[in-house]
Amino acid sequence: MPSDAELEQRISSLVQTLGAEAETVVRNPRSTVEPPREVRTGRRALDVLQGLTHDHRALVDEGELGRGGMGVVKLARQVSLDRQVAVKTLRDRQSEHDVEALLSEAWLAGSLEHPGILPIYALSLGADGLPVVVMKRIEGVTWSKLLSGEADLATYAPGRTRLESHLRIAMQLCNAVHFANSRGIVHRDLKPDNVMLGRFGEVYLVDWGIATTAGASAQFAGTPAYMAPEMLGGDGAVLSAATDVYLLGSILCEVVSGRPPHLRGTTQQMFQSVLTSEPELPRDVPAELELVIRRCMSRVPSSRPQSAHDVRVSLEAFLEHQGSRELEQQSETRAAELLTLLGGEADPVRVSRLFSECRFGFQQALRVWPGNAHAREALERITAQMVRFELKHGSVRSAQALLAELTVPPQPLIAAVAEAQAAEVEKAKELEQLHQLAQSVDPLTGSRIRMLLAIALGSLWLISPFLMALYHSTFPEHDETLISLPVTLISLVVTLVVLARTSVRRRTPLNVQIANVLLFGMSLQACSLVFIKLFLGGLGASTMSVLLFHWFLVAGVIAASMVREIWPAALSFLVALLLALRWPEWRYQFSALGNAGLLITLVVVFRGQMRALAEREQKTGVTRPGDGG
Repeated sequence: MPSDAELEQRISSLVQTLGAEAETVVRNPRSTVEPPREVRTGRRALDVLQGLTHDHRALVDEGELGRGGMGVVKLARQVSLDRQVAVKTLRDRQSEHDVEALLSEAWLAGSLEHPGILPIYALSLGADGLPVVVMKRIEGVTWSKLLSGEADLATYAPGRTRLESHLRIAMQLCNAVHFANSRGIVHRDLKPDNVMLGRFGEVYLVDWGIATTAGASAQFAGTPAYMAPEMLGGDGAVLSAATDVYLLGSILCEVVSGRPPHLRGTTQQMFQSVLTSEPELPRDVPAELELVIRRCMSRVPSSRPQSAHDVRVSLEAFLEHQGSRELEQQSETRAAELLTLLGGEADPVRVSRLFSECRFGFQQALRVWPGNAHAREALERITAQMVRFELKHGSVRSAQALLAELTVPPQPLIAAVAEAQAAEVEKAKELEQLHQLAQSVDPLTGSRIRMLLAIALGSLWLISPFLMALYHSTFPEHDETLISLPVTLISLVVTLVVLARTSVRRRTPLNVQIANVLLFGMSLQACSLVFIKLFLGGLGASTMSVLLFHWFLVAGVIAASMVREIWPAALSFLVALLLALRWPEWRYQFSALGNAGLLITLVVVFRGQMRALAEREQKTGVTRPGDGG
């Protein structure tokens, strides 16, 4: 960066060099300053054209389109192709230098065949000996009219936003400039006034009057409001593709700020702005676009983008990123609403909906532009907040899933989720224990094993009185006390076998209690029979009545404390006891009747429990191992 003294000295030298033209520069900073030069290509073109014959009837004048400092552009009809063209000639009789300058411009523009460069159809000398340049007629406006609002932007450059429309024009302009630069040509007068726009998306770079080949140039030439530092001329000044890149940056500066970068009140201020090249940009200019502009307008040519193509690529990337930013901004609005909800007692349904919208928006923004750091940071932020929200509301699995989406989850959050997971596992264990406890005390649980035991014992006890009667009739001398003992022992063995084959899950408290009472009852019966026989010599016919009374008590205990529904069994034993006391000779038959009452009662009760169990399994769709089995 030159010192203030060096800048002052350079500016004073430039003003002195310009002399009287300095005032013209400050009055018309948007006008092109043409350099004094020797136009060699124009002389060659004139020599060629003087040797050719031109039919003046080939063009029919249809009126004037516009005029400049030395030239005039007319509308004409090209007879051979019956089309309208633009014809540029000199105003009145001009100097030989002006003739050669116009021809030089036409030769240079004609050598650049590109969709973004105005095509030259023909070049000849008119009847007055002046050049006639036949060009494509553009039905449109200059870019400067769109920037100033004099023409409708939507007509010539439709786009989602004003900025996008102008940047797409700039991108097409970059293509034309890059093509010219690749041929060694520097336009050095790029500005909105020299860009024509058609109604169908056409963008043309025009006015190649001061274009030159790349290389050293000591001349002061260009449009002061836009020019690059090397365009001021002087020793060591070199024009190159970087010069046109700078001018593209100047145009972009006008697009975002509404005015050319070097538009100042005095010539000295204007030149100082050119030499320092520190454009004043609005605060709302996106940082990425601001960087592109400042790089293009770097005071040092080597610090600028290498080509106009690079500028176009940067603008294209910016527009792609703009779509990502728009999605990001929309999602940020929803994210702010979400964070507000999370700060209070939020409705989980509404929170979930808002989070889904935010997450989808940020994810889409990152798909469009993976490098969108703001979108990524916002996505991480709301996801972390949602992890905390899910933990607060006990949704540990949701919190764990969201935690996995974080690129670098915070350690405190990892610890909180791990702690919640551990608590959930412990809670699940407690619930399982409670479930098992509830299942174990459920009267329906283990009903099948009870049914099995009831059928086994009931069938044995139903048959045993008839077998005992048969035995007694065959061996009347044997005491009935010993006859009853084998049945008791067999019943005890059956009970033990059934219990041994019962799984742990089926050993519910109710089943265990019933089994214990039965085992106690049968053990007591066996011990009592042995005791009576050994110490009392037996009871004879009264043995069966004692047994009926014994099982009346056992059945009553079970009905009173465990399974209330089997009270009819206790009643049947009581009835059989009373009948046996009244008619002892029928004691075996009455005992069978009491046992039948027991069997029927047990089958009815336990079958009802099994039916209820089946209905519950059908409703819930869940069959638990051990339920009823």
